[in-house]
Amino acid sequence: MHADYFFQQPAVKDSSAWLLEQCKKHSIQLLFCGKHSQFIEQFREEFSRYDIQLVTGATGIHQHENINNKFLFGQICASLNLANICAAKVAHVNELKQAVNEYQQRYDTICAKPVYGVYGTGFVQLSDDLSYFTKFQSPTLCNTQQFIEAYAQLDPPIEYLIMPFLPGQECSVDIACSQGKILASVTRIKFKFYQECYIEHPCHDICKILVEHFQCDGLINIQFKQDAQGVWHILEINPRPAGGFAYTQHTGINLIAELIANKLHLVLKRRVPTAVVQVLPLIQSIKMDCKH
Repeated sequence: MHADYFFQQPAVKDSSAWLLEQCKKHSIQLLFCGKHSQFIEQFREEFSRYDIQLVTGATGIHQHENINNKFLFGQICASLNLANICAAKVAHVNELKQAVNEYQQRYDTICAKPVYGVYGTGFVQLSDDLSYFTKFQSPTLCNTQQFIEAYAQLDPPIEYLIMPFLPGQECSVDIACSQGKILASVTRIKFKFYQECYIEHPCHDICKILVEHFQCDGLINIQFKQDAQGVWHILEINPRPAGGFAYTQHTGINLIAELIANKLHLVLKRRVPTAVVQVLPLIQSIKMDCKH
């Protein structure tokens, strides 16, 4: 299976005019944007003039900022009385030292992650007892002082969050949604060698609130983690499909088909879903014919 056409897109920040021209040229009715879609979202009105539906993960550039800014996102979740994770935002090494000291006194284990970026990128669990070399063996573990020293070398500094580390299970909810309404969702829980997919999960009710409030629109991913008492806390919304998004199809729910059928008013033939399935992720290679 391959695309009917393929083109090399310019850098996302500079691609809106090029994308619009391609859509007009090829009579595209629906443009699905993935990573960095906030740069295309700001031109939504321009695309709509040509009856082109834009799918960027959320409607409105301000909603993209609310989602992508992890500190702001946490504050909004707190205002909605949803269980998020408290965090201190730092933008200077002295602020970092103060926040680390404060949170170490309040919590058994702390961690750090950038204000902007996906959860796994730049995330580290901090500990005073780790050797400096641990960072090279386990990228998500770091000696506290080592992190402070490395942060002090940034010029300019990157805004970071210092927060408690939750020791419980993590889940990833993959969602097809349209204009703030959930069309279908599947929750994935990762284990060492496999994942489990659920068509019902306690986090789904929270996802409904989040999707509506942030006007999510497209194929998105919401991540949660449990604290020591088993309470689920919101980590973040990724306004794009996650890496394991395709695993959810084994439940019988096709999230991509749900979205496309809704947007283009197509009749969708659905399978009877399976409540819980185990999925073993395997790497597969496919030979492609390259035309030079």
